[in-house]
Amino acid sequence: MRQHLIVAATVNALCTGLPGAPKVTALKDGWLMTGPSGASRQCQTLEELWSAVLGCFTGASVADRLRRRRQAYAADPANAGLPARAAGVLPVPAAP
Repeated sequence: MRQHLIVAATVNALCTGLPGAPKVTALKDGWLMTGPSGASRQCQTLEELWSAVLGCFTGASVADRLRRRRQAYAADPANAGLPARAAGVLPVPAAP
């Protein structure tokens, strides 16, 4: 559970202040992502979580800001360990 809490805190910190930012809550077996419209999605893997989070940002410029934040966060030595790994995980693109 502690790891899920760290990941949720990392994702929430990276999304703070971005328009359309979701809220991520840690669960025993994954995460619950609640989007700006109130719709929620349960995610079992970190890749699923990031895909759901990225789906909340419809503007390319906002998604790009999040991508830059994730890279900077993962590279910051103060975030070493699980927070850096959580920020650096990239979702698998959907098949065409």
